[in-house]
Amino acid sequence: MKKSQIITKSNKVIIKDFWNDFASKYLLEIVIAFFLLILVAATASVYPYLIQLVFDGLLDNQNNNWIVLPFIIAVIAIIRGIAMFFQIRQVSKISLSISVDIQKKLSKHLINSDLITLNKFSSGNHVSRIMNDVILIRDGFERSINNLIRDTLTIIALMSYLIWLDWLLSILVFIIYPIALKPIFKIGKKQNTVATALQEQMETVTSTLTEMLQGIRMVKSYNLEKIEIKRSENVLNELFKRMYNLVIGRAKVLPILEILGGVAAACVIGLASYRVAIGELSPGSVVGYVTALLMIAQPARALGTFNTVLQEALSALDRIYIQIGILPKINSLTSAPNLNLNKNKPPSIIFKNINFSYNQKSKVLDDINFSIEGGTNVALVGQSGAGKSSIINLISRFYDPSSGKILINNQEITKVDIVSLRNSISLVSQDTIIYNKSFLENIKFGKLEATEKEIIKAAKNADIHNFISASSLGYETIVGEGGNNLSGGQKQRISIARAILKDAPILLLDEATSSLDAETENQISKTLSNVAKNKTTITVTHKLSNVVYADQIILFSKGKLVDIGKHEDLIKKSSLYKKLYQTSSKN
Repeated sequence: MKKSQIITKSNKVIIKDFWNDFASKYLLEIVIAFFLLILVAATASVYPYLIQLVFDGLLDNQNNNWIVLPFIIAVIAIIRGIAMFFQIRQVSKISLSISVDIQKKLSKHLINSDLITLNKFSSGNHVSRIMNDVILIRDGFERSINNLIRDTLTIIALMSYLIWLDWLLSILVFIIYPIALKPIFKIGKKQNTVATALQEQMETVTSTLTEMLQGIRMVKSYNLEKIEIKRSENVLNELFKRMYNLVIGRAKVLPILEILGGVAAACVIGLASYRVAIGELSPGSVVGYVTALLMIAQPARALGTFNTVLQEALSALDRIYIQIGILPKINSLTSAPNLNLNKNKPPSIIFKNINFSYNQKSKVLDDINFSIEGGTNVALVGQSGAGKSSIINLISRFYDPSSGKILINNQEITKVDIVSLRNSISLVSQDTIIYNKSFLENIKFGKLEATEKEIIKAAKNADIHNFISASSLGYETIVGEGGNNLSGGQKQRISIARAILKDAPILLLDEATSSLDAETENQISKTLSNVAKNKTTITVTHKLSNVVYADQIILFSKGKLVDIGKHEDLIKKSSLYKKLYQTSSKN
């Protein structure tokens, strides 16, 4: 998602939205963390004063504080250590909880997003949002509490001690340290842009590696290993450059603070030494002062680098809000009625003046009109890209038409509850999705409340039961990622078993046997014929030999409906259909 394509929020608005949407629910936990932060900061400011007393006691033979003070220092250290443990644990718990909340919300949003929105960006883009961007946000939140609050409180406590001890020396510190703020904030602002570019490249890397691994069979079969290695090296080299730019920005901050801290310490020691010489300060005061000054250096360095981390987190958070801000357009109207179907009578389907395009530039479907009687088997045929699969997508409301109406039992599908619509449809496509779960769980997706008996019956009807039973753990056998332990026919039969289990009145078959060998195709075609009984069935296929017995065949060409009829009629009157049939028969 390129910066030029989006409208970003101001940092102030992002922080406000983040608090309202995610952080405010953990207010009590944040308050507890805040009190722990105060305790950590307060105990830090006690050290210099105790050290001052120790050295003054050593120089004063009449003072026995040096005997008691080491014990007090040890107790303070124990209290500080315990408080720091609970503070770190508390902050980590809050940040992890918030990051998981963000991931849940983003995952939910992506699942509910329109297909047309999801397909605009690669899967790497979406994964990068959920993983990489959230890690940056978590890091930024933790640093905001640990650095912005704890370190600021520590600096305030130590500076208060310095002013109390000697205001004249403190003026030097107040003059020198603010000098560092301007270049540090300038670097931080630049880091925002660099961080955005880095995350965009991270998306490219994730997408490239995902494509490479998903298509590894094709890569090896065409001997494309060298090309893919080169492609992966190129995106990783670019990732290195952008990460290096980010590191360089961070690296500039510490030297600036180190130089200014050293200059401040040198000036303080020089002036303090002079004032000790003339009797205005005790040596113990100088040691305490320098100790406090050195203790300020660490939280000051943390605050210096914090701005760059914050800018990276805000950039990531902005990108997530942009993603979440893209609302789905395909949903149900408020209080939309359920699709009303007669359980004993398969529904009719009507397309009225349907126009559709994916990108608003070229029409995929142009003024489509047809009607399908309930309980009939209709085939959609035509060349690749003719618009057949788009018909399937529109019936399922994966997309909505640009204009026109789709009616099921005379009910416009955009005006009925989308859940009830999709519950009325079973889809078997060439892209069979198999999860890395058991056979039982994979089939159960067709009907989540199904009993094991119902699942086994569906598997038997899909002719996959015997294979499952012969597997090592039967129905509990894990099928592997993407079903990589199964053949194409076995995957398709699991998909058919889902459709059987769902038992919806409308059955959509989108190139369901296109990737199978002839024998498996014939077997599955017979199975599908049995599944289609007493249902309104729409079949999309390139293999016209599979649809010669269809009740109606609808012929498409370049997004237009060019003819309708039975096989025998179309062979006689349509030269395009005859050509497609002859080509299909040869294959």
